Amino acid sequence: MVLKAQSPAAAAAKPAAGPTITYFDATAPAPAAADGSTATFVAGGDTTTTQIAQYGFKMIEQIGGMMIAEVNRELANREISEAVSIMHLKTLELPKPVAGRPAITAIKRTSLLIRDPRNAPDAADTAALNKIHSQLMNDQTPDKMLVQKIERAGQPVEWRVYRPIAASQSCLACHGDPKTFRPGVKAALDLLYPEDKALDYGAKEWRGIIRVSLTAPAAAK
Repeated sequence: MVLKAQSPAAAAAKPAAGPTITYFDATAPAPAAADGSTATFVAGGDTTTTQIAQYGFKMIEQIGGMMIAEVNRELANREISEAVSIMHLKTLELPKPVAGRPAITAIKRTSLLIRDPRNAPDAADTAALNKIHSQLMNDQTPDKMLVQKIERAGQPVEWRVYRPIAASQSCLACHGDPKTFRPGVKAALDLLYPEDKALDYGAKEWRGIIRVSLTAPAAAK
């Protein structure tokens, strides 16, 4: 779930007061990935970056709220062993483009410890995950948001907005200690996700990130 607990990671997820947005500032791009792309964490200042960040942050807020509502609904109406294959907005459609706003091209949840191999982080995601992990390991308050610029030869710039997420109490029904799971849950997870590593979390513990990928709004004609 999107971080809301009163932990360092949770505090990092609360929107900043007013229009202020904070970023992790890097002076140079990361080394090129296998696909030839480079990823740079960017600092605020210019209009495009601020617009991308604000819109991406708003969309993550909405997605997080939808995830919480979905989990609560499924837990109330299905056995968890049935729900584990469909929860977490697996059929979520991307928002339709709106004139004058950034266009969302992808939505992803990922972690250093994944359940579904399809959610595995790429090089740019891993850089964001490692940044937050390093901050937590050094008792620092993690960034509430990271903004990244992905550049690939001959392709439009991809912008990414990341936000840390933590496990809520309801998440522990299938992400907590397997010994506490209801009957059938662990068997269902073993069948669906035999390489599952997203277990043994506690409530309010950092789980990973939600990110949205965007393209900048087209220039006015």
